[in-house]
Amino acid sequence: MDEISDVGEKAAVILRTAGVELAPGLTDAEFDAVTEQHGFRFNPDHHSLLATALPVGDRWPDWRNGDETYLRQMLDWPARGMVFDALRQDPPFWGASWGHRPAAESDVEAVTRRELAKWPRLIPIFGHRMTPAAPSPSGSPVFSVWQTDVIFYGADLLEYLENEMAGYGIRHLSPRRVDVPYWTKFVEAANSADVI
Repeated sequence: MDEISDVGEKAAVILRTAGVELAPGLTDAEFDAVTEQHGFRFNPDHHSLLATALPVGDRWPDWRNGDETYLRQMLDWPARGMVFDALRQDPPFWGASWGHRPAAESDVEAVTRRELAKWPRLIPIFGHRMTPAAPSPSGSPVFSVWQTDVIFYGADLLEYLENEMAGYGIRHLSPRRVDVPYWTKFVEAANSADVI
């Protein structure tokens, strides 16, 4: 068994042990449909899990039979959160490199979304726990994303699942093997708008 497929098997064991309902893994045709419908590919570890088993239930994105509106909302979660903080936080969250903050809310949203579109896309694993899409490599970290409050929740998918599924929150964070452009710097700077 190669290392990447082993990630899927190990992840499925963690989930099964935690009592998560698992459906059969996605087929190649289903992965292609997700790519066509949503415009991304899963990173290798996330792909390995979903090819082995599809977690189903509350807060798990159902990439096979899920409601498209709900899936789009989950995929838009990082952008919606950043827009919310750009509009409602006091003082407003505004990236240092984004230029002058416009007065009109629609312009604030447009600039925020344009700037965030330069960052690697984050894909939901479970609720607001996310990992970067491909081409991010195997070993990519998992982030917890709540508006502009973004933290590491696992150095990789397996560590994340071990932390989250045991019900204890973050128990252990290993040194990361993969830095994700923009996101890593943002987290390491304690979510400071000055670094973006």
